[in-house]
Amino acid sequence: MLKSTNLEVGYGDSVVVREGSIEVKEGQVVCLMGRNGVGKSTLMKGIMGVLKPIQGELSYKGESMIDSSPTARAYRGFGYVPQGREIFGTLTVQENLLIGLETSESKPQTIPKWIYEYFPVLLEMKNRKGGELSGGQQQQLAIARALAANPNLLLLDEPTEGIQPNIVAEIQAIIETIKQKQPKLSILLIEQSFDFARRIADYYYIMDNGKIVYKGKELKEGEIRHLLSI
Repeated sequence: MLKSTNLEVGYGDSVVVREGSIEVKEGQVVCLMGRNGVGKSTLMKGIMGVLKPIQGELSYKGESMIDSSPTARAYRGFGYVPQGREIFGTLTVQENLLIGLETSESKPQTIPKWIYEYFPVLLEMKNRKGGELSGGQQQQLAIARALAANPNLLLLDEPTEGIQPNIVAEIQAIIETIKQKQPKLSILLIEQSFDFARRIADYYYIMDNGKIVYKGKELKEGEIRHLLSI
C-alpha cells in the first residue's frame, strides 16, 4: 500500500533522514522505533508531506505521492496524528471530530457512530472544550479525529507518549479493535515502548542516525537493546 524508497528528509540545509525505506502493506500495523532524535518523526512528516523530501520516492497504492501536498494525501486516505496531538483546544470535542470529516470522500455530515463506540469517553465529553481534556483524553480525540474521515492509512506519532498507563491500555485495545473491525486499514506508528510495540505490531523497523538499521516480523529485546536504549 505505502512504500518509501531512500527518502532523504530534513530541515533547511540539515539532513536528518538519510535513508528512509519502509513499506506498509494493507491491513498491517507497522511500528517504527528508535531512540530520541534519530529521525523517526522527520521521516513520518516526509511521508505525510509536512516536510518535502530532498530526494527518494514515495508511492501509495502504486501511485507516486512525492510531489503531492499534505492536503492531497489526506484526500487520498492518509490520516495523521502528529506528536503533541495538535487538537483545537478552543473547540468542543464534537467540533474537533467534525473537522476530521473534511477529508472524507463521502463528505458525511455527522460523526460515525463507531467513533464513539471506539472512544466512549468522547461521547460523554462531546460538548467539552478540547483544551479541558486530560492528556490521555486529548490523545484519544486526536486519533478519533483522524479516523473520522475513514482513512486507508493511519499515521500515529508516539500515541502513548506522556500518557497514563490505563489510557495506554485503552489505546492498545482500540488499535486491536481496529485490526479486527477494519482489516483493510493500515497503520504506521512511531513508538518508544518495547512492550506496547510487541503487543500490537505485525512488522518492525528500527531507525538509527537517520537510517533504517533493522526490519523484521520479530522484535527480540536482546538483539536490539542497544538501538532502543532499553
